[in-house]
Amino acid sequence: MKKLILILITIGITHFSFSQKKELKTVEKLIKSNNYTEAINILESLNDLIDSADDKTKAKFYYLSGLANYQNGESSFENKLSSIENFNNSKEIEEKGSKIYSTKIDDILTNLFNSFVNDSRSALENKDYELSYKSLEAAYNVSKRDTLYLYNAALVATEAKSYGVALNFYEKLIDLGYTGISINYYATEKESGKEQVFQDMKSRDFSVDVLTTHISPRDEMAKSVEIDILRSIAAIYRIKEDFDNSLKFLEKAKSIDPLDINLILLESNIRWEMGEVDMYQSLITKALEIEPNNVDLIFNLGVVNADKGDHEKAVDYYNKAIAMDPSYTKAYLNAAALTLEKEGAIIEEMNSLGMSTADYNRYDELKIERENLYRSAIPYLEKVYELENDNLNAARTLKNIFSALGDVESENKYKTIVVGLENK
Repeated sequence: MKKLILILITIGITHFSFSQKKELKTVEKLIKSNNYTEAINILESLNDLIDSADDKTKAKFYYLSGLANYQNGESSFENKLSSIENFNNSKEIEEKGSKIYSTKIDDILTNLFNSFVNDSRSALENKDYELSYKSLEAAYNVSKRDTLYLYNAALVATEAKSYGVALNFYEKLIDLGYTGISINYYATEKESGKEQVFQDMKSRDFSVDVLTTHISPRDEMAKSVEIDILRSIAAIYRIKEDFDNSLKFLEKAKSIDPLDINLILLESNIRWEMGEVDMYQSLITKALEIEPNNVDLIFNLGVVNADKGDHEKAVDYYNKAIAMDPSYTKAYLNAAALTLEKEGAIIEEMNSLGMSTADYNRYDELKIERENLYRSAIPYLEKVYELENDNLNAARTLKNIFSALGDVESENKYKTIVVGLENK
């Protein structure tokens, strides 16, 4: 009795396997006639049963699933992604035995790879950053050895402000040990005139020497981007206000090159946002040792000293920035603002004076001091307006200053300018 049951079970399995193969033949015919929807429906009905099939049938199932989703390159982006998974499953199964479908799959994957790269380039030109980085990720998934495309996907995702996506890409690159050091193989396609990158030298040389579809082959050694990856991760964590993680990745980057000015500047910004003003100033000073003519750094030292209450030193830095770059508007504005800030203390003292002769004399002294203050701010503000003749705040402040100084002609000049800017 047990033997009879075993025979019946074996017959059932054999019949089941035969049924699968029959269905797959139907799928083949549907794909050849471009009836992809019906082919996908049948394949989905077999999906839960395929595990019990032999490897040859499994490989065919996944190959046909790939073709049905690929649809000769005319399918949707999502279906193409599904086809990659299907084709890779088929190839993985065939690694153990005969490779009936692997060669055909390799040709399709090459076409998929190139189409994703081209789609990414077009999307980037149209500023469709999401489609661009998704296409680059897809190109990487087609050819996992081409980690450059995953790195480019991370760069585009960062540009798109899709920071979570970018962070995922960057961390995957770190796990893969990606540094970017590699040889890239290029050749120009004759038909389009565009230079294309190839997965390896063999495929590039084949296109140039055998297919003759490409010309002008060249190799290019890519430099390490390890610091760039770590800095980008640190910058993303800074945006997320996760300063601990940001500094952690910065330390890793600094262990590679402690004098990289971009790392120093990023850390200085983080320290500033954390309220560590002294550390910020120390880092900016260190950066200036590397780039002594960096006007932004000089200006930032002015901001630091202003924040610490050392206005005289701050103005000195602003003047130094102006001397280095006479068109540096921010330095003029900040110098004027700091100069006029002293007015508050003068007015407060003037209002506190009494009616004695000494108080009258002190009032006159303070009035002269206040007018001198105005006069010292005028050159900064006039330069701002000269550089930015749409700067309403500068024009309005000049009008008020000249009014306080009793310079009617100059007051009327800037009054007219203010009215014109307000009516724009």
